[in-house]
Amino acid sequence: MTTPNTNHPCACGSYAFEVLIHENVGGDKAWQQKTTGCTATTQSTFAPGHDAKLKSLLIAAGVGGHQARQTTRDTVVAKDAVRVAADLGWEDLVREAIAKGR
Repeated sequence: MTTPNTNHPCACGSYAFEVLIHENVGGDKAWQQKTTGCTATTQSTFAPGHDAKLKSLLIAAGVGGHQARQTTRDTVVAKDAVRVAADLGWEDLVREAIAKGR
């Protein structure tokens, strides 16, 4: 008997990076989290077009010099955006776009 494919969260929604928006004289820092904003579910790894959303997020992180963070349940892994792209098979594309600044 085959088990039916079930939807799970789109993978792009598990990635983010943080941008420093304010630091006061006491050294307290306020950060803004940047995400794809994805809440889609899919039977695949990505909902249609959401691999492009993640590529754009990784490029923005790389251009800004920010680490990309992937959250899976209660674990957060932070890496250079190009390393994340390499894990996904997009290293050259993301590296080139970061080098161009877009």
